[in-house]
Amino acid sequence: MRGWTLPLIALVLLGCLNIGACDQGSFLGKAVAQLFNDQQRVKEVSHNAWKTARDEGPRASMKKSSEHLQKAIASAEAAPEKAAPDAFAAWWYNVAAQYWSENAAKKPDGELFVTPVEGIIRARKDLERALGWDAETANRFHQEAYQIMESYK
Repeated sequence: MRGWTLPLIALVLLGCLNIGACDQGSFLGKAVAQLFNDQQRVKEVSHNAWKTARDEGPRASMKKSSEHLQKAIASAEAAPEKAAPDAFAAWWYNVAAQYWSENAAKKPDGELFVTPVEGIIRARKDLERALGWDAETANRFHQEAYQIMESYK
């Protein structure tokens, strides 16, 4: 599974460069953070991500994350506010992949998931840095996300 996390990390870094180049990373990050205030959107996006990772696996969830991230990068330079929903969804799909991979790693014979989880975490943190989130903000959103995903069980 490592083969699919490395391209995503490269894509996130490219997105970071693109967003930083137009000096709007923090604007996009703030726009994405504001989406957490819309509980209906949080419920819809988080549940879709959670369900995808549960039913189709973490790889499918990371693929969806990458697709949303590509859309966000494409529109970030022209209109960062239009990129926010896709960046938001990309983050949630990444978190869902991490959530289900960590659950799988805890099961017997789950050691196969340990290395992919590390790549998923790096990709998530790279995305959070690209959004201009500080560690406190990123950790708060991540903890909230895990609480939400636990509630779906």
